Amino acid sequence: MVMKSILGLIDKKTKNLSIIDRRSKTGTYAGIVGLILNIILVAIKLTVGLISGSVAIMADAINSLSDAGSSVLTLVGFHVSGKRPDSGHPYGHQRFEDISGLIIAVVMLIVGVQFVFESIGKIISPTDIDLSLISLIFLVVSFVIKLWQAIFYYKLGNKLKSKTLIATGVDARNDLITTGSIIFSSLLFYFLNINIDSYLALVVAVFIVYSSFKLITESINLLMGSRPEKQLLEKVDQQLMSYQTILGYHDLMIHEYGPNRIYAVIDIELDSTLSLDKAHEIVDRIERDFGKKFNINLVAHMDPIDIRSRKATHIMQTIREVINSYETNLKIHDFHVETLKNNDHLIRFDIVVPNDSPLTDDEWLVEINHALRKRLGDVTVQINFDHTDLGVDRSLI
Repeated sequence: MVMKSILGLIDKKTKNLSIIDRRSKTGTYAGIVGLILNIILVAIKLTVGLISGSVAIMADAINSLSDAGSSVLTLVGFHVSGKRPDSGHPYGHQRFEDISGLIIAVVMLIVGVQFVFESIGKIISPTDIDLSLISLIFLVVSFVIKLWQAIFYYKLGNKLKSKTLIATGVDARNDLITTGSIIFSSLLFYFLNINIDSYLALVVAVFIVYSSFKLITESINLLMGSRPEKQLLEKVDQQLMSYQTILGYHDLMIHEYGPNRIYAVIDIELDSTLSLDKAHEIVDRIERDFGKKFNINLVAHMDPIDIRSRKATHIMQTIREVINSYETNLKIHDFHVETLKNNDHLIRFDIVVPNDSPLTDDEWLVEINHALRKRLGDVTVQINFDHTDLGVDRSLI
């Protein structure tokens, strides 16, 4: 009920803002909520840990203190990412979200490593713990608060597709596991006088280190430029296939500078007999559609295809048969035929070579030239080899 009210209030406060401003404000509100809750959790766990002498609870208190710092980073991250593009950053500042998510993950890793060494020290030199029923009740309260916080971050993180909020949600989930494990070990000690506090702290610490490495890897991949999500590629493919005026498309490249800063480049195949004005009208409409429907800044290159020439059609079909005969998942596009002065033909096309190709580019050049000359006679073949493939290729050839 409380979460629904807070989420509703955030929606109300941000509904009239632009996409980027709405995202920035929503993230800021999430950071404020997280900061308040984490300060409460630090106070609870630190008090219980100092009274009981439990290393696991003290470790959990320090972890909550780092969570409070992460909430501050979340506030800073969304503030910076919401800034408008400027002369130094023409693509905007949204990637700062990924940077803040990376920093949060690194903080988690440092805390996890500290827990590992502290837990090992307590295993070597164990100490007794003194846990009262009141302390247990406070731990249960902190568990409920952290559960609420984890759900809150996951909901907003998935809604905004924010790596920062998702990373914070993962951190909250780790805290849940930590606190739940501590409650379990405390119950064992309280009722059965079995002390597994230090061993449990070590297990939890190792789990935190593992989760941190995973988040760090994901954040670094985003900053380096990772492969676009499958859902985005499918949306692009479905939209392009809906146009009856194009013959095909290829060479799709997508660059993301944040969830709302997506730039794409693509080659669109058109009938070569179309006028330049008509071809530009088609491409211009496609670019506008992508901007309105998907908030993608698309730049389309016109690739003319001669579909009315019998000679070109015969050559195209022959090339397709030759390439398909190798059964190595080669893909062809940018096909052009030019008649030379001696009536020979210059054939030019691009080939996308898969990573597991059995031949090098030079070997493919010799092999394909030899095969085409056997089928087409004394032709000149120019091949450009491409090794970048997003798996979305609807080229006519």
